[in-house]
Amino acid sequence: MTVSGRDISDIHSLDASKAAARRHPTYWFEDGSLIVQIQDVAYKLHKTFLARHSSVLKDLTRTEDGYSVSTIRIPDERGVTSDDFDRLLEHLYHDMYDLLYNMEYILYALNVSIPGCVLICDVQIQKGLYYSVATHMHFEDEDAVPTIDEGLTGPVPLTAVIPADVVRQCKELLDQLLGHFTPILFTVATAGHMSCTDVLAETWMPLVIQPALENNGLCRPIETLQSISDVDWSTHGLCEECMVEKRQEWKGEQEVVWKKLDDWLPTQEQ
Repeated sequence: MTVSGRDISDIHSLDASKAAARRHPTYWFEDGSLIVQIQDVAYKLHKTFLARHSSVLKDLTRTEDGYSVSTIRIPDERGVTSDDFDRLLEHLYHDMYDLLYNMEYILYALNVSIPGCVLICDVQIQKGLYYSVATHMHFEDEDAVPTIDEGLTGPVPLTAVIPADVVRQCKELLDQLLGHFTPILFTVATAGHMSCTDVLAETWMPLVIQPALENNGLCRPIETLQSISDVDWSTHGLCEECMVEKRQEWKGEQEVVWKKLDDWLPTQEQ
């Protein structure tokens, strides 16, 4: 049996596997409509909710003749662990606190969301995961093994957590982000009023460029643009009209970065 070109003949119904599984303490919802077993853990989830985020999972819940399936088992050979799936569900069900900066959880979620995995999520989720990993990577030099340490105990080689080709894709994404955002950051903003343009010129270095350089903001454009927007510009002399205009402009720049990820990433809807 195949789904979107994938061989899923090893995906069985839970009953057919005859494997004893323990209920997940969090992700066993009494009103759930789909039971998923990974390793020895069973999850009772909301089929329509998962289908919205993963077309592959949506297809897995139906047989070739169109009948609905209520139980599936992901075999160990697929390389997806229950811990991986936990992190992905935490992301989908929004149980994570400040997920963007909890890199341990992001790496787990990315591992089951990359193209080539049966549990691939929709493009918007993939984009967020790739962006989070790429903007928190550490490359000591071109030949060094990249590491990541936010949310983990000490530096850990990325290749020990996610495939090497995904690490490469994250590095390429980081290069794209730097190439796009560097001229934006180092170009002093202008405003509709000359006096407000003067304010931006005088304060751009201490309020924008310097904080960005001190906090790795150059490689994190979405967050840096938000920090720029959050500055209380009125206390520095920017008028209300220009402040509203600039914040709309910076929000637009964030949206541009997000849209460009579609071209920069290998993400795909399966």
